[in-house]
Amino acid sequence: MSSWRPTSYTTRNWRDYNNALKPRGSLTICFDPDIAWEATPTGKRGRQKTYSDTAVQTCLTMKVLFGMALRQTTGFVESLLRLIGLDWSVPNYSTLSRRQKALGVNIPYRGSKGALHLLIDSTGIKEEGEGEWNARKHGGPKRRIWRQIHLGIDEETLEVRAVEVTGSNVGDAPMLPDLLDQIPADQ
Repeated sequence: MSSWRPTSYTTRNWRDYNNALKPRGSLTICFDPDIAWEATPTGKRGRQKTYSDTAVQTCLTMKVLFGMALRQTTGFVESLLRLIGLDWSVPNYSTLSRRQKALGVNIPYRGSKGALHLLIDSTGIKEEGEGEWNARKHGGPKRRIWRQIHLGIDEETLEVRAVEVTGSNVGDAPMLPDLLDQIPADQ
């Protein structure tokens, strides 16, 4: 019986190998000049929003993607827009901080060929805060805080179609109407 032997790869053409590795570090960020960067008037009384949800979501995506603080994100997006030649203003860090709490994110969807078969399930996430750290460090009452993430997934494409986050005491059945409300009626 022969033993398994790992496959060994020997690179003979280092110039081509190095040139093939270079594109892995390339970065392309595109801004559509026709995007609605400024918010449309709501028609309600009070101060109107200056920036659209798309602008705030773009900045927050850059923040998460590159692991930056809000002030750094503002400068980063400003420099990107300057490089592209767009004279758009960028939301400041306090606007990003305030708007990220209630930002409605639209999940892009490719679409399935037939009727939508939605799979509903949830999973728990342990939320750790000061109380948990303190209990672990000094002993004492162990307080566990859990959140539930309820997901609606398309059976065919396996894409997430609906998301709700609740406390640990809410099951899947009560969340079904809220998850279905996130899906367009024609689907």
